Amino acid sequence: MRRNLTNSDKRILRVVQEEGRITNAALAERVGLAASPCLRRLKALEEDGFVSRYRAQLDAKALGYAIEAFVMVKLEQSEPGWRTRLVERLNALEEVLACYAMAGEIDLLLHVVATDMDAYGEFSMNRLLTMPGVADVRTSFVLSTITPPRGLPIPD
Repeated sequence: MRRNLTNSDKRILRVVQEEGRITNAALAERVGLAASPCLRRLKALEEDGFVSRYRAQLDAKALGYAIEAFVMVKLEQSEPGWRTRLVERLNALEEVLACYAMAGEIDLLLHVVATDMDAYGEFSMNRLLTMPGVADVRTSFVLSTITPPRGLPIPD
């Protein structure tokens, strides 16, 4: 069972979620703690699983990814172990930013990037649709991002 978060823990989580590369001294100042206790609290939050990793948010367009899409995948069941192999194959595709198992009309929701429409077509037609267990694929292309991905709300 996870421990209850203190107000200081919550302040630390809010700051590191937005500024993962902040120094401990700057973090301590921002959350109103001395440096040593702040570092101990941050390490405890990491060890307790509240902070799973740090990463930079890169700009897809600057890296040449002009296409962003959400791909709805309908699966067909086949021999035992097919789902495990499918997930392994999806995880190996660098275009797939995220994959979610869904309840409802679709089985998987993929967040995908591609350099252009030809690259997306190759990904969809020659790689995704040819995977064993994939019955149908429907794609919705992102026209613009209204609200970019943001951090989790930290409960009060």
